[in-house]
Amino acid sequence: MLNIVKKQGIGTWITLGAILVSVIALIIYGAALASGTDLLIASGSQLFFEKIRPEDSAMITAVTTCGILSLVFLVAAVVLAQFEFEGIVGKVCDVVVGVLRVVSPALILVALLYFVYGSLTGLGWTFFSNEELEIYPEAISTGKTVITGLVFFGIAAVASIVAAFFGMSKKEQV
Repeated sequence: MLNIVKKQGIGTWITLGAILVSVIALIIYGAALASGTDLLIASGSQLFFEKIRPEDSAMITAVTTCGILSLVFLVAAVVLAQFEFEGIVGKVCDVVVGVLRVVSPALILVALLYFVYGSLTGLGWTFFSNEELEIYPEAISTGKTVITGLVFFGIAAVASIVAAFFGMSKKEQV
């Protein structure tokens, strides 16, 4: 067991951190979606998230799909990097791991952008509306949760991008 830990490269550790942060981001996204769906921001305002609004519907589909796919791809990259294949299989496996490590940050960024896109209405009403308008505390709480989720998606994207520049395992010393 200790041998497995010792042979891991910095890329594996950063990728594992990106997986952890991505899971946290998806949990925060779920909490924001649950608390903000059909939530009235203020009297006379729009709802924070409304499932029938096109941008919210697109957000729900895209963030969930891209977030889960990026997690699967990151985990697959870590698992595949643990095996040492010879010949053509080894080369194909290396290419697949490389592709997974490049596609994963792109999927996280797509999830981040759709999360921003779907949250603009709620965030705009909550933080940038008239001073005379009384914003409900639940909307402010949901807005802060959305911002926190966006930050975690951003950190996960940066971490997975950085991880792609490092090796997944240490080279054997001769």
